[in-house]
Amino acid sequence: MIELRGIKARQGGFTLSVEGVTLKQGEFVAVLGNNGSGKSTFLSVLAGLRNYEGGYLLDGRDFRELPPPERHGRISLLPQMTTLNMPFDVFYVVLTGRFIHTNGLNYTEADIEATEQAMEALDITHLRKRQFNELSGGEKQRVLLARTINKDTSVILLDEPLSGIDILHQHDSIRLLKDLSRKKLVMVVIHDLSLALREFERFLFFTGGTLSYVAGKHELEEERLSEIFGVRVNFLRHDKGILVYTEGR
Repeated sequence: MIELRGIKARQGGFTLSVEGVTLKQGEFVAVLGNNGSGKSTFLSVLAGLRNYEGGYLLDGRDFRELPPPERHGRISLLPQMTTLNMPFDVFYVVLTGRFIHTNGLNYTEADIEATEQAMEALDITHLRKRQFNELSGGEKQRVLLARTINKDTSVILLDEPLSGIDILHQHDSIRLLKDLSRKKLVMVVIHDLSLALREFERFLFFTGGTLSYVAGKHELEEERLSEIFGVRVNFLRHDKGILVYTEGR
């Protein structure tokens, strides 16, 4: 469980502000907001990659007091896709996700098996011998997602993990993440509001660096979302969920 109180994180002229929120294992959480609203900064604070002020408890312990190896063993982060130079085959890239579980020297048979399972889950087994740098953008994203999942941490933070992935594999990836969230806390930065409302159960919305709205699926209000995104957001509720359509300014 993650508990945040009075969090502030500054970078240049930008300030992230989170008055308070509690996040629990077993939750599948969507993080939304317009560009530059603080979503990525929020995940980087949770992952321990950015200095902050305020209270951050992980399972009741002050996050600052946790040794880095323990942090890395409990929280994994997939940042937004950047240009990565990884001159290794796909299998090895996914395998490195298991490094936190090793003695620092050797991978075990259990690590190999977990890697095979992660690759199968993301439908990249056929790419195992391909060089990572030779893959398409969507294929790279699925490899990095498999690597992140292969870390097997209790908290998984994903910043736009579906970027560049085709519709078929987006669907499969969401199903996998929902399954994982039954026993883990899975948080996903996502821009597709319709997809988010269809698949997620809890939502964090950021506006201008502030966590401005926290709600469950059945608590969401059209007026609040319209204010956050700057366009008119309308819901069409039906027996299978919520359909979203928007109108311009």
